[in-house]
Amino acid sequence: MSIYVPSWKPFIPAVTNRSTSPQTPRKPRNTLKVARKAVRDIRREQLIEAAIRAISQHGIGETTIADVVKEAGMANGAVNQYFASKDMLLLEALRAVTGEFREIWQAAKARAGEDPAAILEALALAQLHPKVCRRERISVWVAYWSEVRFRPQYMELCSDSDTEFAQALTDACRALIKAGKYRDVKAEKIGQFLSAASDGLWLNIMLGTLTRDQALELLSAHLQSVFPKHFPR
Repeated sequence: MSIYVPSWKPFIPAVTNRSTSPQTPRKPRNTLKVARKAVRDIRREQLIEAAIRAISQHGIGETTIADVVKEAGMANGAVNQYFASKDMLLLEALRAVTGEFREIWQAAKARAGEDPAAILEALALAQLHPKVCRRERISVWVAYWSEVRFRPQYMELCSDSDTEFAQALTDACRALIKAGKYRDVKAEKIGQFLSAASDGLWLNIMLGTLTRDQALELLSAHLQSVFPKHFPR
């Protein structure tokens, strides 16, 4: 008996891409634009740093645009390309030095871990970090402090920076007082003193009556006197 094999084949529709619209090609990244922005940011930072150096030499009132571009090694019209005015440049310079100090003490606090004594010591000694505690930077702080009464924007930036740091010191003191069960020690007073102490130490370092190492010894001695359980002599 023979088996019948049909000669026809079942119709199987071909799978096709229903979307007939061509794909939109990706726009190539404008590397030239990115490079120009990078150069612009670098030059802006160079002008800010040049302003800081000029202020350290001449003070706020005596610093001129010519001084800044000379320090930066740029053309006379460079400042106008990046800042609306000289006052805006000086404000950015202050924002840079306050931001620099904030980064230093916050990094020191992070490295200290969870130990209250280590945190307090790290914060207190951050005031004398080599990047901050040098004559150029100290003279810039002094220059701005002398102007805060007349320039509300300077006052606001300096006050915010001081308040934030003093609060961090106070919180560290409070944690250490609790951990060590210290009596008759006020966290607010110790925190405020440690924050204010840096001003006097910086001035003496700038005037040459103290070295940075001597200032470190003074701060350490104060911590020893207030928290003897955690900072033995």
